[in-house]
Amino acid sequence: MSLPFRRSKQSQTSETIVLEPAGRWRCTLVRAGRLELIIVQRIAPLARYRIVRFTTNIINLLGNGWVYAPLAAAIFFSQIRNPVAVLQAALLSTLIGHLFYRTLKRRVARLRPFDRDPTLQSLTKVLDKYSFPSGHCMTLTTALVPIAHAAPAAIPIAVGALALLALCRLIAAHHYPSDVLAGIGLGAAIAIPVSAWLMPA
Repeated sequence: MSLPFRRSKQSQTSETIVLEPAGRWRCTLVRAGRLELIIVQRIAPLARYRIVRFTTNIINLLGNGWVYAPLAAAIFFSQIRNPVAVLQAALLSTLIGHLFYRTLKRRVARLRPFDRDPTLQSLTKVLDKYSFPSGHCMTLTTALVPIAHAAPAAIPIAVGALALLALCRLIAAHHYPSDVLAGIGLGAAIAIPVSAWLMPA
């Protein structure tokens, strides 16, 4: 795999090569990817069970965007405190998240598991080329954090939903474990302060 390099001012005389930030990320992910690919290779065969394959396909399809309109309606018509602010926080967090996410994906350019291992089958069509971070997990996090902020009783449900989506992304051979963790982390890092700002205690 080719890595982007640049030379520092000192390297013009000393020939020291310094990796750009994107290059350092790539090196780290390549090293981690060897172990993570083994993990995906162990998890993805669960799709041979019909119920697992069906559930995985449905969850991934909902994660493509189909779940968010019903979720917004449920927030608005529920007994949750200040539903308009919850929807505003979720929308703003998602928009900010996708600005970072798209740039990060292009810069890191990590191949998906099924691209690295031809024995892995992609269960559903992917929305873009690269795997790091998981946009599905990031988007669901930015939607669920405002709900959990307004209604702490929903935290166990939110955690369960994120765990299920993350597992389905691995079974579908679309992501590595670090992809889904990075997506959740990025979503939370954005949505927590946005929720605190728009929904002060």
